[in-house]
Amino acid sequence: MTRSTYTSWGMAILMAAASMAAVVARPDGRTASAKPAFSLDAMIPKQFGDWREEPQRIVQVVNPQAEKVISETYSQTLSRTYVNGAGYQIMLSLAYSSDERGPWRAHEPEYCYAGAGFTVHEKESAHLATSFGEIPIRRLFTSKGPRVEPLTYWVRVGDKVVRGWQWKLVELGDTLRGRVPDGLIFRVSSIDTDRARANQNQDLFINQLLHAVSPIERKRLSGLGEP
Repeated sequence: MTRSTYTSWGMAILMAAASMAAVVARPDGRTASAKPAFSLDAMIPKQFGDWREEPQRIVQVVNPQAEKVISETYSQTLSRTYVNGAGYQIMLSLAYSSDERGPWRAHEPEYCYAGAGFTVHEKESAHLATSFGEIPIRRLFTSKGPRVEPLTYWVRVGDKVVRGWQWKLVELGDTLRGRVPDGLIFRVSSIDTDRARANQNQDLFINQLLHAVSPIERKRLSGLGEP
């Protein structure tokens, strides 16, 4: 058997184990409701660093999922457009799911963008450096007609940011401990044909936002604690 075959079998076994564990050790409603309540709208400041919210939304945030899917999948969502002193605009989109089991799990943006008619030209994995540690991120380069939109995102499940098979591993661990694994998708994007400029501004935006929120809120957003 090839290495890729072993990897495929391993992922299949992991996913099957997570599914069985979700049935056997499914936490009840009391466990789910024990998590502290919070509001994305209240958590994210409307002005921080060199950025302020643009109420008129000069560039509209694209939500690549139907309203019905959003309401059935996520407990809370937040979409805002920010602008800095130089006039550069960043679109912020957050989606929080209080229950990451089965069909309620968050959806990775590349699949949602493709389903909304965007072309995903490139996708890369990277690590974003912050004062509080590194965040495993993905960068996408997408377009739809004349709209060119580079974006940066990550997915937090439970207490950490995950990629690929790690998602199911964290979900399995939380489920076996009797916890409901929650999840959050953090996404920023720009309308910009210059990818390097977009990445630089998005990284700056994220770093300034993480400094502007409390340690508890930073943990909820990125899984990162104190430096």
